[in-house]
Amino acid sequence: MNKIWKIRLINFFISLYSYLFDDRKKSALDNHIDFSRIAIFSTTALGDLLFNTPAIKAIKQRYPKAKIIFVTSDKNSQLINNSPWFDEVAIWDNKIKNAYALIKKLRSFKPELTVILHSYIGYDVFCAKFSGTKYIIRDNFKRDTIAFNKWIDLYSSSTDVHVIQRKLNLIEKLGCDINDTSMEFPVKIMESSVDKNKLRFGFQMGASQRMRCWPVESFAKLAVKLLSSYPQAEIVLTGARQDSLLEKELYSYLPKEFHSRVTSYIGKTNLLELIRLIKSLQVLVTGDTGPLHIAITAKTPTVSLYASANPKHTGPYQDMDIHKIIQMSSYDKDNVSQPLSKISADRVFHEISELIK
Repeated sequence: MNKIWKIRLINFFISLYSYLFDDRKKSALDNHIDFSRIAIFSTTALGDLLFNTPAIKAIKQRYPKAKIIFVTSDKNSQLINNSPWFDEVAIWDNKIKNAYALIKKLRSFKPELTVILHSYIGYDVFCAKFSGTKYIIRDNFKRDTIAFNKWIDLYSSSTDVHVIQRKLNLIEKLGCDINDTSMEFPVKIMESSVDKNKLRFGFQMGASQRMRCWPVESFAKLAVKLLSSYPQAEIVLTGARQDSLLEKELYSYLPKEFHSRVTSYIGKTNLLELIRLIKSLQVLVTGDTGPLHIAITAKTPTVSLYASANPKHTGPYQDMDIHKIIQMSSYDKDNVSQPLSKISADRVFHEISELIK
């Protein structure tokens, strides 16, 4: 089924439901209503979830007595299960075939307000509407269709601000205090026991898109400079199982005398273990990836490399003194698949040296 017909079909069923069951005498949404049951959606990637945490904290502060059900993806469940932030958790994969189970759970919870902070447009509004919620607010991204705005009581408009600030500006209309822009983990993260005399530099070589990756050869050149300049230094490799080929490539570029000072955790950590690992680093070098946002939340210094995305919108937004951003001003027309290749190892080494002075 093509996208236009999906939109028409979803709108048809929402229209039918609204005609039969909606309370059309509801009052306008304003900041004087005190909700006691709230559903919050954050069903996409880990970085998106962390970007949502300032807004979630502000909602909890605004409605301290409210029960909250949190709708998220299975890959984020380790950060959500047993969190004191939420009274109930619902796992959903953003697919319509599994919407019935979600709607059933939401109807049992009986939300009065549904806050959609990040999910895939259409099915999320469908589930929220069929849950029986009275009000829906949604953070609309620039690329999202406006076809469902008529079912949403309050939604964000496209603005040239950080994604965290856009979400906070949206919920400010509920009467939320939006001064705290810091990301936070919803569960307590234990500290790792590491040698405090070591300098641990983390390399996140993989990313969701090749154009967000710094070349492995550049990581190898940086490793040589770090390990030669700092006798107490070691390199820690982070990443998912699919990044294992990058690990082999790095070792092929790296002189053998340095191999023993590189430890790979690629594909060897679950989410909570990865967070503890990143918390133990002095600096993480990375593209625009989930581990970058973990490091920012964990207050681990970073050097982040940007090509396609704009760090003004998705980069560090807190503790700016411990984060260095290198952004490509223009693409390398001879290497559009990996534009970050124009960034030299010397430049990244300089930024790391500034951070650990």
